[in-house]
Amino acid sequence: MLSEDDRNLVELTDDELALAWDLWFDLAQATNSDDPPYTHGVFAAMNALPRAPAPSPSAQVSGTPPSA
Repeated sequence: MLSEDDRNLVELTDDELALAWDLWFDLAQATNSDDPPYTHGVFAAMNALPRAPAPSPSAQVSGTPPSA
């Protein structure tokens, strides 16, 4: 458990805040290989989403807007 002093980010100096960030980032990176793939965030349901069809070769950008 972190103490109130440990969680008081407002009163940290810029150097103390940079050190705290660097420590957190290093710890997070050190455990990346332990994380199961895509278990959180925007990638969690990636395999469940349908894939968009590939555009056909005739659907090239011509530079002129389509007629209405």
